[in-house]
Amino acid sequence: MAQYTIRQMELLSGIRASTIRMWEKRYNIFSPQRTDTNIRRYDDNDLRFIINLSLLLKRGFRISKLASMSLEELSDLASKFVSDHRMGNINLEPMITATIQYNETELLKHISEWSEKHGIEYTFENLVLPYLQRLGDLWQTGAITTTHEHFASNVIRNLLSHLYRTCKQPEIGKTTPIIFFLPEGEFHEIGLLYFAYIAKNAGYKTIYLGQSTPIDDVIRCSKDLGCKMVFTSLSSFVSADMDEAFEPMKKALPDVEIIATGHAFTEKSGPSYLTYVSSAQDLMKIIARLDPTIIK
Repeated sequence: MAQYTIRQMELLSGIRASTIRMWEKRYNIFSPQRTDTNIRRYDDNDLRFIINLSLLLKRGFRISKLASMSLEELSDLASKFVSDHRMGNINLEPMITATIQYNETELLKHISEWSEKHGIEYTFENLVLPYLQRLGDLWQTGAITTTHEHFASNVIRNLLSHLYRTCKQPEIGKTTPIIFFLPEGEFHEIGLLYFAYIAKNAGYKTIYLGQSTPIDDVIRCSKDLGCKMVFTSLSSFVSADMDEAFEPMKKALPDVEIIATGHAFTEKSGPSYLTYVSSAQDLMKIIARLDPTIIK
């Protein structure tokens, strides 16, 4: 069973360490183990308890009522709010807990339940992306380790890879293909996989080249296939790097639309010849404009 510091409990729950200490004394909620130097150490059940507690406190419950509940009672009560996504009120705590416990089955269960109710596109853009962003924040603050982040990323990547592979590929020649690639030095392909799935699922021919692909090779491939569109995802580029990387492509392929997404666009805008998209709807509008041939 894993152990957590009070600082990690604070970061993961949003409840201050001083408040956790006070509740320990007043309500006897936790009985953490102590190191030889008297530092608190909490276990997985303590973490589950405080995450569910945090969720219910945000819903207006009083600590005096919740403190007397068992972990099972608290979890059952909190589960009623798991799918409450109105007004952006998405509960990510069960997915965070599953990640900390390296529980792939439980993590996929939450994603599957959302997909059944809301569809793949809505689930990815309104649940999976906020979840990954939250994990990134937790990793930066030291609440979770690199292994947690890698575990979660691989679960999502494998899910998207499965969705992409199982889409029916349209017959060659019925529509011009769209190339999906990451430029050299880029390895975060979750966004790329998602949009490749969206295009392929809509009936478009896709060529998935994946991580760290030389621009010169993409140019040759685009010419050979007569592409009208190429798609990339950028997580770490700055504007100067974007110009340096993509200007040769724009010069070599003046009639090819370069479509891009990714974290790199959150703080900086890219060159004018890059068409930025943030959703499946954005991508489909661009594709329909450039190549209205959809495989029915």
